[in-house]
Amino acid sequence: MKYVNPDIESSYKKNNIGKVLYDYVLQTKPKKIIEFGTLYGYSAVCMAMALDELDNNGKIICYDLWDKYPYNHSVIEKTKENLEKYNISKYIELKELDFKEWTPTDFDLLHLDISNDGNTIAELSIKCFNELKQGKHIIFEGGSKERDNIEWMKKYNKQSINSVKSIVNYNILEEKFPSISKLGSK
Repeated sequence: MKYVNPDIESSYKKNNIGKVLYDYVLQTKPKKIIEFGTLYGYSAVCMAMALDELDNNGKIICYDLWDKYPYNHSVIEKTKENLEKYNISKYIELKELDFKEWTPTDFDLLHLDISNDGNTIAELSIKCFNELKQGKHIIFEGGSKERDNIEWMKKYNKQSINSVKSIVNYNILEEKFPSISKLGSK
């Protein structure tokens, strides 16, 4: 399936970050993708479009807290509707799990989008240390200075992601808001 910017609510939509995800999946050709923070399904749809294009029997396991998350959240039924709208639901499995309770399992690509801050990215780096050493691909929402200055980061006095950049070693793949970054070397 060729890429189209999905008409699904997401901070990624305005600057078409979905195309970055789509291209990244085409480039890295993962068979198993894990995503934390699916919300309405925008990023999952973009990555599934690439899996469809690759025709490599790839799968995305999408974890979210759904309506148990006290802030911006979706209900799983709405997300399912969005997946069906783009005819890519066969590539995606929706599950409920908190990232803090997850033990790394086999994956080729991990996408983390769960109200990321510096502590979250440091935890990701520690939790997936072995996977990074094995060359697994780990990308996350944020990483730019603009993203670190959004309202909720300041309101809740969250540690900036940039403050851990030299410790966790990440590269920004797309600077446009909200930005997307990759752990490890280029």
